[in-house]
Amino acid sequence: MQPATLHEPRHTHGQLLNQILEEHQHKEGNLLPILHAVQDHIGYIPENLIAPIAQAINRSSAEIFGVISFYKHFRTQACGDIHIEFCQAEACQARGSKEVEQAVKEMLHTEWPNATLEPVYCLGLCAQGPAVAVNQQPLARITLEKIKAKIQGVVTCKG
Repeated sequence: MQPATLHEPRHTHGQLLNQILEEHQHKEGNLLPILHAVQDHIGYIPENLIAPIAQAINRSSAEIFGVISFYKHFRTQACGDIHIEFCQAEACQARGSKEVEQAVKEMLHTEWPNATLEPVYCLGLCAQGPAVAVNQQPLARITLEKIKAKIQGVVTCKG
């Protein structure tokens, strides 16, 4: 059996998806590794790739979308250049994360409106909370100043 391919040229990520499917298509329990690989490469899971993924692994599009919407890690829309994951777990909340989060929201609104702020439910830094991840780089014992410095570093590196 040949791996599934995308025949429609309008799919901008078709070649990448074909490579991912070749690697994972015939493995048992392949759905999550496929979705992770797509999101790792593109930054999100484009909705126009859901049907080809479903067809390739013999599942329904509804099932694929259900998995994407169930796991908070997956998203179907691109993030801004600055992606901040803000821990919502009890340990971080007990250490003042809600107050810092509100200050960060206000700062982002005025200084970096193209940033994406997303809640997550544990970054594994519970003893060092509150915690965030800025473009997948964890930051512990956060303050508004620490987050601002980290964002400025990201913006400077991107030119």
